Amino acid sequence: MLAVFLLYTSIAGGTPQLRPSQLKGRTGEVTIVGKVVAPVQRGGRTIRFRLRDVEGASKALLPVSYTGSVPDMFQVGRDISLKGRLRGGTFVGVNGTLVTKCPSKYTAKKES
Repeated sequence: MLAVFLLYTSIAGGTPQLRPSQLKGRTGEVTIVGKVVAPVQRGGRTIRFRLRDVEGASKALLPVSYTGSVPDMFQVGRDISLKGRLRGGTFVGVNGTLVTKCPSKYTAKKES
Protein backbone atom coordinates (compact mmCIF):
# COMPACT_ATOMS: atom_id res chain seq x y z
CA MET A 1 0.00 0.00 0.00
CA LEU A 2 2.86 2.38 0.78
CA ALA A 3 4.32 1.77 -2.68
CA VAL A 4 1.02 2.78 -4.31
CA PHE A 5 0.90 5.98 -2.23
CA LEU A 6 4.49 6.87 -3.11
CA LEU A 7 3.87 6.24 -6.80
CA TYR A 8 0.70 8.37 -6.70
CA THR A 9 2.38 11.29 -4.95
CA SER A 10 5.38 11.18 -7.28
CA ILE A 11 3.10 11.34 -10.33
CA ALA A 12 0.59 13.85 -9.00
CA GLY A 13 3.27 15.91 -7.25
CA GLY A 14 0.72 17.72 -5.13
CA THR A 15 -0.43 19.93 -8.04
CA PRO A 16 -4.12 20.85 -7.65
CA GLN A 17 -6.39 19.30 -10.30
CA LEU A 18 -9.12 21.67 -11.51
CA ARG A 19 -11.85 21.98 -14.12
CA PRO A 20 -11.83 25.00 -16.49
CA SER A 21 -14.69 26.61 -14.54
CA GLN A 22 -12.59 26.45 -11.33
CA LEU A 23 -9.48 28.15 -12.71
CA LYS A 24 -10.50 31.80 -12.27
CA GLY A 25 -8.26 33.57 -9.75
CA ARG A 26 -5.58 30.83 -9.68
CA THR A 27 -2.02 32.07 -10.08
CA GLY A 28 0.13 29.00 -9.47
CA GLU A 29 0.72 25.83 -11.42
CA VAL A 30 -2.26 23.46 -11.64
CA THR A 31 -3.39 20.46 -13.60
CA ILE A 32 -6.47 21.23 -15.67
CA VAL A 33 -8.90 18.46 -16.65
CA GLY A 34 -11.41 19.08 -19.41
CA LYS A 35 -12.92 18.17 -22.77
CA VAL A 36 -11.30 19.48 -25.99
CA VAL A 37 -13.55 21.85 -27.96
CA ALA A 38 -13.07 22.83 -31.64
CA PRO A 39 -11.29 24.42 -33.32
CA VAL A 40 -7.83 22.94 -32.80
CA GLN A 41 -5.14 25.06 -34.46
CA ARG A 42 -1.69 23.61 -35.11
CA GLY A 43 1.45 25.57 -35.89
CA GLY A 44 4.68 23.59 -35.76
CA ARG A 45 4.88 21.95 -32.33
CA THR A 46 2.31 24.35 -30.83
CA ILE A 47 -1.40 23.62 -30.66
CA ARG A 48 -4.16 25.97 -29.55
CA PHE A 49 -7.59 24.78 -28.51
CA ARG A 50 -10.29 25.34 -25.90
CA LEU A 51 -11.37 23.22 -22.94
CA ARG A 52 -14.70 22.94 -21.17
CA ASP A 53 -15.70 21.04 -18.05
CA VAL A 54 -16.10 17.31 -18.66
CA GLU A 55 -19.34 17.24 -16.65
CA GLY A 56 -21.71 19.82 -15.28
CA ALA A 57 -23.69 22.76 -16.56
CA SER A 58 -20.80 25.23 -16.85
CA LYS A 59 -20.41 26.76 -20.31
CA ALA A 60 -16.96 28.15 -19.46
CA LEU A 61 -14.43 27.76 -22.27
CA LEU A 62 -10.74 28.02 -21.49
CA PRO A 63 -8.26 28.93 -24.25
CA VAL A 64 -5.20 26.65 -24.12
CA SER A 65 -1.75 26.86 -25.72
CA TYR A 66 0.57 23.85 -25.58
CA THR A 67 3.97 23.29 -27.16
CA GLY A 68 5.35 19.78 -27.08
CA SER A 69 4.55 16.22 -28.03
CA VAL A 70 0.86 15.52 -28.58
CA PRO A 71 -0.61 12.06 -27.90
CA ASP A 72 -2.01 10.21 -30.92
CA MET A 73 -5.42 10.04 -29.24
CA PHE A 74 -5.69 13.85 -28.94
CA GLN A 75 -8.78 15.14 -30.77
CA VAL A 76 -11.91 17.27 -30.38
CA GLY A 77 -14.25 15.71 -27.81
CA ARG A 78 -11.49 13.86 -25.95
CA ASP A 79 -10.97 14.35 -22.21
CA ILE A 80 -7.46 15.49 -21.33
CA SER A 81 -5.35 16.60 -18.40
CA LEU A 82 -2.58 19.16 -18.70
CA LYS A 83 -0.27 20.80 -16.19
CA GLY A 84 0.40 24.52 -16.57
CA ARG A 85 -0.68 27.98 -15.46
CA LEU A 86 -2.97 30.78 -16.53
CA ARG A 87 -1.19 33.63 -18.37
CA GLY A 88 -3.14 36.55 -19.78
CA GLY A 89 -6.39 34.58 -19.94
CA THR A 90 -4.83 31.58 -21.71
CA PHE A 91 -3.81 28.36 -20.00
CA VAL A 92 -0.21 27.62 -21.03
CA GLY A 93 0.66 23.94 -20.73
CA VAL A 94 3.98 22.47 -19.63
CA ASN A 95 5.78 20.40 -22.27
CA GLY A 96 5.32 16.66 -21.74
CA THR A 97 2.27 16.88 -19.46
CA LEU A 98 -0.58 16.56 -21.99
CA VAL A 99 -2.41 13.27 -21.35
CA THR A 100 -5.53 12.07 -23.17
CA LYS A 101 -8.16 10.03 -21.39
CA CYS A 102 -10.53 7.51 -22.90
CA PRO A 103 -13.89 7.95 -21.13
CA SER A 104 -15.31 4.66 -22.44
CA LYS A 105 -12.53 2.76 -20.68
CA TYR A 106 -13.60 4.06 -17.27
CA THR A 107 -17.39 3.90 -17.52
CA ALA A 108 -19.50 0.87 -16.72
CA LYS A 109 -20.74 -1.17 -19.66
CA LYS A 110 -24.47 -1.03 -20.31
CA GLU A 111 -26.37 -4.24 -19.63
CA SER A 112 -28.29 -5.66 -22.61
